[in-house]
Amino acid sequence: MRDGRRRKLAARLLIGLLAALCVGVLLSQQLTWRIDTWIYDTLLSHFEQPVDERIVIVAIDERSLSELGRWPWSRGVHAELVDRLQGAGVRGVALNIVFAEPARDDPAGDALLAQALAESGNTILPVMAEPAEPGGMLIEVMPMPSLIEAAAGLGHVDAETDRDGVARHTYLRAGMGSPHWPSLAVALLDTRAETDADRALPGLRSTRRQRAAPYQWVRDHHIMIPFAPSGAFAQVSYLDVLDGTVDDALLRDRWVLVGATAAGIDQGLLTPLTEGGPRLSATEYHANVLNALTTGQAIIPLSGLRQWLLSIALALLPLALYSERSPWRRPWVAAATGAAATLLCCALLLRYGRYWFQPTPTLAVLAAGYVVWTLSRLRQSQRQAHSDALTRLANRRMFDLTLTREVKAAQRSGRPLSLLLIDVDHFKHYNDRYGHQAGDDVLRRIANVIGVHARRPRDLAARYGGDELTAILPETSAAAAAALAEAIIRDVRALRIPHLGSEIAPWITLTIGMATFDPAREPGPVDLVQRADAALYRGKHEGRDRSQHAAGVALA
Repeated sequence: MRDGRRRKLAARLLIGLLAALCVGVLLSQQLTWRIDTWIYDTLLSHFEQPVDERIVIVAIDERSLSELGRWPWSRGVHAELVDRLQGAGVRGVALNIVFAEPARDDPAGDALLAQALAESGNTILPVMAEPAEPGGMLIEVMPMPSLIEAAAGLGHVDAETDRDGVARHTYLRAGMGSPHWPSLAVALLDTRAETDADRALPGLRSTRRQRAAPYQWVRDHHIMIPFAPSGAFAQVSYLDVLDGTVDDALLRDRWVLVGATAAGIDQGLLTPLTEGGPRLSATEYHANVLNALTTGQAIIPLSGLRQWLLSIALALLPLALYSERSPWRRPWVAAATGAAATLLCCALLLRYGRYWFQPTPTLAVLAAGYVVWTLSRLRQSQRQAHSDALTRLANRRMFDLTLTREVKAAQRSGRPLSLLLIDVDHFKHYNDRYGHQAGDDVLRRIANVIGVHARRPRDLAARYGGDELTAILPETSAAAAAALAEAIIRDVRALRIPHLGSEIAPWITLTIGMATFDPAREPGPVDLVQRADAALYRGKHEGRDRSQHAAGVALA
């Protein structure tokens, strides 16, 4: 009993280790990222995202381009826009336009913009990371020095995309060599001291602790963006703000992001909510980041350790639930419960905890485990259908099928086929004296001896019926069969199983009848069972505890 429990416990531990290893491989290699992102996108599309009404987009749209002329416009125009926004009493402005070099033919415009930025005190300019040349090293593209000095701050506009080209993530801090720049949204909030440096920033922290090479773009505070539906943010035309046709009440005390939405300037980004439809402009992307921060809805990916521990715990849940005794704790129920718990955990963490847990590695291991268990049970069922429950040898049905097949094989190959029919001497008397349980134990021990000798791939040891056992020996001559039969009789004698009621010996003995079909000497198939049974009868008549070959067969 204890050995059985130990074996079951050891099997569960081994299965648990394999499950944990498989989960680890799937996570470390990110083999399930495509399914995970599909689950994330699907869940996100069913969760309503709150929208901060204080966020307003001033769009450089097609109408503005048509009225104000060819892009880029004079920086004096942007200066006028900043002045109008400040006059309306905005909370802060993110001017998502790159002013990397002085205007060659408009130095006055540069001066006006610098003055407007300085007077506003709450306008942010972007920092970009671009290769200095195609395929070259990245460099930080920053505003011209006079604008840097006048601006309230700088924010990076790096937009992270997954392997499928969809933007789901962002990093709240990034920079060359170290993450020293806040994102555009964070920099905008910092103008009103609504964040407290790194301590208050959400997001998964980078594991990098040493300073990176100065030409590497380093990121920190990783979050996933819960995108609001298209058109969720108030949007006004750049031209309308410039003309003064926008009511100041729409802008007062608002976070304003100014940037291009026209297709000719902004190529846009794919997001989970825009796949297959219009792309989201970069300015709208940053508006969503800002919205995630102001509403406290930023989604944080689980750290590697937490992801691994939770994935492995859920993968092992069916092992804890499974019980052979309870019909409600069968493997399919345990596996289904584990899968449901995994998906529920993923959805609840995303909806209420604002954490993203990748469920597919766990689901894949659960599915694979259930398939392996099903195949194992199917194989076990097939084995049980062809085996004897007591002796673990083949049963009578398997014996009949195999003998028919081997007779045909012997006819084709011309090689001899031998059959042993094995009887336990005075077995009925043994059962009457020692009991049926002891008799069953004798049959099992004798079956083990036969299995040791009939061990070639095509050999078949079987229980023929009652206390009669048998062995089919393909490509075995009469002499080889006789030698094997004597070895079985000798090994059973060596067991010294007491049989005090026997008239032959004080221990269990066997009588074996043998028959051989030799296609080279016989024109057609013969009834081997009948021949072996006749030989067995003669062996019993001659005194038992011996082997006897069918009449007329030469053993030399």
